[in-house]
Amino acid sequence: MSIVKMKRLRLIGMRDQRESMLRQLQHLGCVEIDEPGDRSADPAWASLTRPDTGALNGARDARASVENALKALKKYGPKQKGGLLTPRPVITEGELFNDEAYRTGLADAGQLVALERKISALYAEQNKLRTQKLALAPWLGLDIPLETASTEEVTVQFGTVAASTDLDDLDGALGAVTELYELIRAGADNELNYLVLLCHRSGAEACQEVLKEYGFSRSSLRGWTGTAAENDRRLDDQLAAAGRELETTIAQVGEYAPRKGALEQCLDRAAQEIAREEARCRLLDSSAAFFLEGWVPVPDEEKMAETLSRYDCCWETQDPAPEDYPVVPVKLKSNRFTEPLTTITEMYSLPAYNGVDPNGLMMPFYVFFFGFMFADLGYGLILAGVCAFINHRVRPKGGFGQLIRLMIMCGLSSAVIGFFTGGFFSDFLVQFTSMLGLPQPVIPFLSVPDGVTGVPGPLLNVMGDPMTVLVFSLAVGLVQILVGMAVKFWMLCRDGKVVDAILDVGTWWVIFAGIALFALGIGNVAGFPVVLIIGCLMLLGQGRSAKGFGRVTAVIGAVYNGVTGYFGDVLSYSRLMVMMLAGSVIGQVFNILGAMPGGGLPPVIGIPIFFVIFIVGHAFNIGLNVIGTYVHTSRLQYLEFFKQFYQEGGRPWRPLNIATTYVDIKEEQ
Repeated sequence: MSIVKMKRLRLIGMRDQRESMLRQLQHLGCVEIDEPGDRSADPAWASLTRPDTGALNGARDARASVENALKALKKYGPKQKGGLLTPRPVITEGELFNDEAYRTGLADAGQLVALERKISALYAEQNKLRTQKLALAPWLGLDIPLETASTEEVTVQFGTVAASTDLDDLDGALGAVTELYELIRAGADNELNYLVLLCHRSGAEACQEVLKEYGFSRSSLRGWTGTAAENDRRLDDQLAAAGRELETTIAQVGEYAPRKGALEQCLDRAAQEIAREEARCRLLDSSAAFFLEGWVPVPDEEKMAETLSRYDCCWETQDPAPEDYPVVPVKLKSNRFTEPLTTITEMYSLPAYNGVDPNGLMMPFYVFFFGFMFADLGYGLILAGVCAFINHRVRPKGGFGQLIRLMIMCGLSSAVIGFFTGGFFSDFLVQFTSMLGLPQPVIPFLSVPDGVTGVPGPLLNVMGDPMTVLVFSLAVGLVQILVGMAVKFWMLCRDGKVVDAILDVGTWWVIFAGIALFALGIGNVAGFPVVLIIGCLMLLGQGRSAKGFGRVTAVIGAVYNGVTGYFGDVLSYSRLMVMMLAGSVIGQVFNILGAMPGGGLPPVIGIPIFFVIFIVGHAFNIGLNVIGTYVHTSRLQYLEFFKQFYQEGGRPWRPLNIATTYVDIKEEQ
């Protein structure tokens, strides 16, 4: 239940050994380098300054370059085999920190980024050329150069009118004001008519007035030389050239596909550089020395000391004072069985440093509750098998890896509980054998052996005896609540609050015991439930910190909150029965739906129909139940269990370590 104890680390070392020391601390992965705090007001620290961030910015730029390179390779390179289930390469730490490979990767990334920029520019050029072609399209029927300009005697106007305009009327209106003109119809589309008006200067003003009446809008064709058709052919040639250059450039990107793994390794290396540079920027430097402040777990102090002994430095560790607890990082003490629960705890909030690690307490309840709600031998084996395959194949890290390993345990729990409660794809055996007109196979716990003796039936019949399932659900819920109360009792005693432990927690234990004894008719003296009466009298201690009439209201409030709170908490565990029943019923429905059409058909047709409905229906039911069971199991921990003792608000421990995404690190021989 304990949280890993931390010690405050303070270190002064030689500046010329700084980079080597940081590298070794990163290799150890057991020191969190903290901000040094505000020491600027202390004259003794005036000579120490914060390191420059140039190297950090450079490392971040390197990461951005490699990320963009990988995006370009994914977008324009050939599709490569693999996916989410592809295992990560395993390399040594020396291979990860190979400087030559890192420089090569950065160079490749730079070239890929340059190629991606060129591709973007070529796409932009193609769009520009296509836009120009669209602008020229209405003028393709015009056989005069587009640069044709007005002269001293003749005005030339390129323009448009609405497509609905009667061009014969326009032509007539122009002829009415002058005979020295020519209206050329270049082309049209759904919205506009494209025209060229040639007019003698003497009639230009009159023609202009006519054009205004018909909504003529002048078009600017500057920059074009030659006819529209000539320019269109020239644009086609330019588009073809841009297309060829684009294909060549994309092919050049594809040549880097075999380097994808090296680029991913380079990205992981860049992440380590950033982590180390971020840690360096938290130090204080002088011309000859540097100061480091951070946290180290007590179990790792010895190996840290061994590493630091190789350097010219002095250091000390101190236990944090109680007032420092809010800033002390929290590391949960986990083993292979409790570590998967970390993702559940972190989703809620890490415990305070002086709190309790809930993983060990929560693990048996979480796994059991999940298995109880999901209870099905077939479902459990599928869930455990799929997650075990993912865990073996992919070796997932972080929260996802913890979740996968948790689901393996929950799947096995579901399989075991499902076996003893008679669930195998709900009532698959009953429906399938009934459809074929066969007797149900006599399998212990998984069959209902009518007339068969000596074969154990289900320990809990979900469909036949839901009341027993409900009582059992509430009983195991009460057990978890009592465990939470016991932890609270221990925490109060640990903090020297023995009286609070007895009156705030012990009182309700006495009351619960008194209710149980009274219900069983045990422990009554002269007809009075002595234990229950003692517990009720202990409730008077709830108002010990109040004064006057406040003691009465404090007692009343404690009684009300206690009765309603504990009753509601226990009742909430009825969802164990509800989820178990829902999953079984939905599975049974799909089995019946599969048996209905298959029962009246020959087996060669009926069996395939049954299994199509069976597979689709149960796949849906498994997915739905995994999500629902996960949510409700977590809810019981957060709202019913944690409220009994949990002190949240812990800050996660973030050591300087080697954290990779694309490769796994193995120990060097």
